[in-house]
Amino acid sequence: MDCLQKKAHFRICSVGFFRLMIRFNHQLFIMTNPLVQTFAYCIFFSLLSLGCSEATREISEQDMEKEKKSGEVFKILILGDSLTEGYGVMEQEAFPYLLEIKLNQELAPKTGLFYQVINGGISGSTSSGGVSRIEWFIQAKPDFLILALGGNDGLRGISVDETKKNLSLILETAHERNISTLLAGMKIPPNYGFAYTESFSQMYFELAKNHDTSLLPFLLKGVGGNPKKNLPDRIHPNPAGHEIIAENVFQHLSKILSALP
Repeated sequence: MDCLQKKAHFRICSVGFFRLMIRFNHQLFIMTNPLVQTFAYCIFFSLLSLGCSEATREISEQDMEKEKKSGEVFKILILGDSLTEGYGVMEQEAFPYLLEIKLNQELAPKTGLFYQVINGGISGSTSSGGVSRIEWFIQAKPDFLILALGGNDGLRGISVDETKKNLSLILETAHERNISTLLAGMKIPPNYGFAYTESFSQMYFELAKNHDTSLLPFLLKGVGGNPKKNLPDRIHPNPAGHEIIAENVFQHLSKILSALP
């Protein structure tokens, strides 16, 4: 196993272990206990540094060949919640995994890059949780950030100003490190009144304008509210829903990446 294969082996088994731990302790993460999350992050990044003995999934020869030929890996971090994590579906069915495949099949031949999508989704995460996690994930040196947080804030009735402040901090952190960004907007049901719902939706447009960042107006376009595209809880997408989300993100992201120098 050469150096490149070892790096990929360690990276994939570490991420796989972390994601399995998240699923096993799902209820703890939903409560966003900071002590639990800190412990998990320590384990996660220790594994990234040291590697582990067995991979949790095989690396296809095709993907490895692309990585070798390109000579350059373009890392995309998706910082999100249960929608990004892929709650209720297999890892291979979640939209970050599907997005990576689409990027390498459809965009990589044009750019000559190999795209690696880092799934930074944790169920129950709010915008404040994103602020506390962004520094950890930046250690992976991503080239691009997709910010997909805020939905849990809206469902909990957290002040729109507070959510906006937290998302701004994350975007500022990325811009300070010259990391290009795509903000994924969310919409919520009118549980807290029309004024709150409208203010929440408008927040993403204001953030995109203030931070001069690209905006995907609604991450769940074609999925939200559609029982055929969601799990029985009618909140989290099923595999068919994740396919639509992956396509939504790809359509916006591919245009941005194609225009990058």
